[in-house]
Amino acid sequence: MRAFIDAPLLIYLNTMSDPRARMSYEDFYIRTLTDYKLYTDVFVLDEVTYISKRKYGIPYYVSSRFIESIILPYISIINLGEDEYKLAARILVEYNLKPSDSLHLGAMLSNGINLIISEDREFDRIKEVKRLWI
Repeated sequence: MRAFIDAPLLIYLNTMSDPRARMSYEDFYIRTLTDYKLYTDVFVLDEVTYISKRKYGIPYYVSSRFIESIILPYISIINLGEDEYKLAARILVEYNLKPSDSLHLGAMLSNGINLIISEDREFDRIKEVKRLWI
């Protein structure tokens, strides 16, 4: 089964330094890699980099290395184009989500993905998708 991985899990993996606190997130990430074919988009990578720096002080080069070693070898990147935007625009108006979340959903739905791995409960309002979290 295919699933889309949102930024929160990846941000936690990139920023948590306490091994005990990090363990449940690592286990969840490994389970998702085992159980699903994972996808994401470039806006998720942007969120991981930006939020890791702004909120947690993680240097950009650390986030870049994290993305290159922990994300890119295991998660496919979905391209964003006009079709994804059109779906996102509909979702944005219909559900009043943030534009970036609407783009994630546009990418998912245009690629036949109906499961999102995310901490964000706003996705629970979207009838076309199911959300999975720890």
